[in-house]
Amino acid sequence: MTNAIAQFLKTLEISDFSATPKYLQLANTIVDAVKNEILSKDDMLPSINELSTYLDISRDTVEKAYRYLKHQEIIASNPGKGYYINKIDVQSKLKIALF
Repeated sequence: MTNAIAQFLKTLEISDFSATPKYLQLANTIVDAVKNEILSKDDMLPSINELSTYLDISRDTVEKAYRYLKHQEIIASNPGKGYYINKIDVQSKLKIALF
């Protein structure tokens, strides 16, 4: 395990009490790690099984988070090898509420 992945795992927190679904919490944490330069391009992410065991969440939740990030092209996968960071120029969508 690389130093970047070890540092990334320390930042992971999934709350059971958050209104945000767990898969989005995980996806947002990965995006934040990229923005904060904890993870960089081509860094390998933990496998779905490793992450689900580490976080004590379902495999489906991790898979959904990875699929969500893959759809946004933030991560990519290599069959048989795993998931890795594909791009580091991630932009967060600005949400504005008008009352």
